[in-house]
Amino acid sequence: MAGVHQTAYRASFLGSFGIEPRLHPIDCEDVVLTSEGVRLVQRGARAALRRYMPGADIGSLTRSQAVALFVDQLFWEEHSGGLVMCADLPEASLCLPIPRKLWSVRREGAVQ
Repeated sequence: MAGVHQTAYRASFLGSFGIEPRLHPIDCEDVVLTSEGVRLVQRGARAALRRYMPGADIGSLTRSQAVALFVDQLFWEEHSGGLVMCADLPEASLCLPIPRKLWSVRREGAVQ
C-alpha cells in the first residue's frame, strides 16, 4: 500500500513544487500533533466520513477518533518537513498532508 500513498502524494507534490518528494515512513507513536494539527485532522476525518461513510455521526466524532482514522500509514516528507497521514478506507486510501509547523517528533519521552 505504501506505493499507492507515495504515488498520490508525489503527483500532488510535484504539481505544487516541481521537485521529487522523499517520503520516509514514521511510526505514529513517534508523532506529536499541535492543537491546530489535531483540528486539521478532525476536519479531514469529518470530510472523509461525509464522503465515504455518509451514515456516520460526524457531529460526535472526537479528536482522538479522528486522529485514529489517519494512522494507518504516516510519512515524513524530507524537503518540506511535512507529515502525511493516511487512512485506508474500504473504497479508497486517503492521505492528509500536515504542515511542518503542526507536528513534531517525540523522542525518548521528550517532544522535539
